[in-house]
Amino acid sequence: MKKILKKVIALASAVAMTLSMSSFVSAAEDIVLEDSGSPFIKTFDPGDKGDYIYLGYAYCFEAGPEYKYLKITYTGEKTAFDELRLEFVINSDPAEEIKLTPKWFRENDEGTIVTTDGKEVPAPSDKEQTAVIDLEKSGVDLKTGIRAFHIHDTPGKGSFKIIDARLMTSPEGEAGSGNSDAEATTAVDENKNVEIVTDNAKNTSTGTVGSTKPGTSGTPVWPIAAGVGAVVVAAAAFGVTKSKKK
Repeated sequence: MKKILKKVIALASAVAMTLSMSSFVSAAEDIVLEDSGSPFIKTFDPGDKGDYIYLGYAYCFEAGPEYKYLKITYTGEKTAFDELRLEFVINSDPAEEIKLTPKWFRENDEGTIVTTDGKEVPAPSDKEQTAVIDLEKSGVDLKTGIRAFHIHDTPGKGSFKIIDARLMTSPEGEAGSGNSDAEATTAVDENKNVEIVTDNAKNTSTGTVGSTKPGTSGTPVWPIAAGVGAVVVAAAAFGVTKSKKK
């Protein structure tokens, strides 16, 4: 009886450890910048008159300092980014609005927005492009996180359209980048996830491990499959021990 009790305790411990591991490896959710009152996902047109124009602001849902990357998918006129700049607002007392020095999409003494490889964001065109901006490399102070950013431009430089925009904790972010291939990529990943669960039940390790659906925090499939495997193995061991006792 004592041996049986030990087997049950071991089985329960394995399940608890698997659930704990599952929570630990869950990917942080991308913050999609589509607030109904202040979205970054839309078309911006500075017009052609004047020396400066305020194009509004984008709310960042009080992102924490771990959100170091801004991923954008866009189209537009070739010169649309020539004098585009963002002025980030940090998380602080709600009664305050502490703004940082503007960061420009082209080289500027105030600060220049750069991608993860340290280069400027490529000029827009009528073809969709995706760029991952490294906010830390761009000189944005992320110690307290960011609440929003103001958008400024110079008239006459042309309009641009942001098709997808999201803050991420890693350069890769979650599955899917807001482009036209995202749905197909998701479908492939989901099929592979099914294979992972099946293969883990057979004690193998093929397929794409830990992929999640875009736009959700999701829990990677492999910890769950591993848990199922652990339960099967423990149950089998329990059965063998019981049969030997007979």
